[in-house]
Amino acid sequence: MTEHYLFTANESRLRLDHYLADKLPKFSRSKIQSFIKKGQVTVNGLIVKSSLILQGKETIECYFIEEYQEGIIKGEKMDIDILYEDDALVVINKPAGLVVHPGRGNKTGTLLNGLIYHFNELSHKESNRPGIVHRLDKDTSGVMIIAKNDRVHESLSRQFYLRKVCKEYLALIWGKLDNKGIINGNIERHPKYRQLFTVVENRGRESVTEYELNDYYPPISFIKLYPKTGRTHQIRVHLKSIGHPIFADNAYKGGANYGRSFHAKYTKLINRLLKIVNRVALHAHSIEICHPVTNKQKKFNAPFPQDLELALEILKNE
Repeated sequence: MTEHYLFTANESRLRLDHYLADKLPKFSRSKIQSFIKKGQVTVNGLIVKSSLILQGKETIECYFIEEYQEGIIKGEKMDIDILYEDDALVVINKPAGLVVHPGRGNKTGTLLNGLIYHFNELSHKESNRPGIVHRLDKDTSGVMIIAKNDRVHESLSRQFYLRKVCKEYLALIWGKLDNKGIINGNIERHPKYRQLFTVVENRGRESVTEYELNDYYPPISFIKLYPKTGRTHQIRVHLKSIGHPIFADNAYKGGANYGRSFHAKYTKLINRLLKIVNRVALHAHSIEICHPVTNKQKKFNAPFPQDLELALEILKNE
């Protein structure tokens, strides 16, 4: 069972667990307390306790994953590409194809299983996602930050919530994009396909993505993206909404079928690229934070992955 809820607190001087028990009568208060303890509830982007007293207008997000609330996530030996490490945090380069944490259909073999095996200290040890401050989709490669203790986790979470974290993504997309632009489009879960998201009007969550064209190699653009908000699937949804889905993104209409809309002269090239890039052509290239301990700005970069690098070289030489 996976269920997602989003509230803006409309009451004050009320405990968090009491508020959610009233809003979600299908769950007992003890069940809600269990979800909160497992880190499946955030208030203004932070993991908190059931006893938190609401002041009103807080953003409360619930992501209940009941099938794992009683289980213990076991460590598994795996190679982890560490870009940076100190006593407070770890920065890794996540490969494409690796799920970040256990979920439906992915109970083992996730990044979190590897982190638990590799590191003795991770934040929020009693939660179902120790150390995980932010996520990348399974098929997205690139830089991720892992917290080693609760204080660092809360500092980083607050920076994400206040939009003080600067992120840059690189992507190959279909068609020619303008040199620069901003995509403003509220996002909510797709009404029919619940694992996907879509752009909507007059509801949903505010979402903003800036982009910049690096080069255009017909029929593919190589672009930089700067998400100003951090919604699930945001970049993928936004690019689809403007008619330029990410190359090989089957879920958001960027797969082989989309390639058939281009002139037949590109067919051989497209087929060759699809054999090389068999995942969403999106890479989290860099992330900049204020280090929670030193209070200095730190920027971390993940090298461009080999599959996308090879595809880019083919496009350049075509």
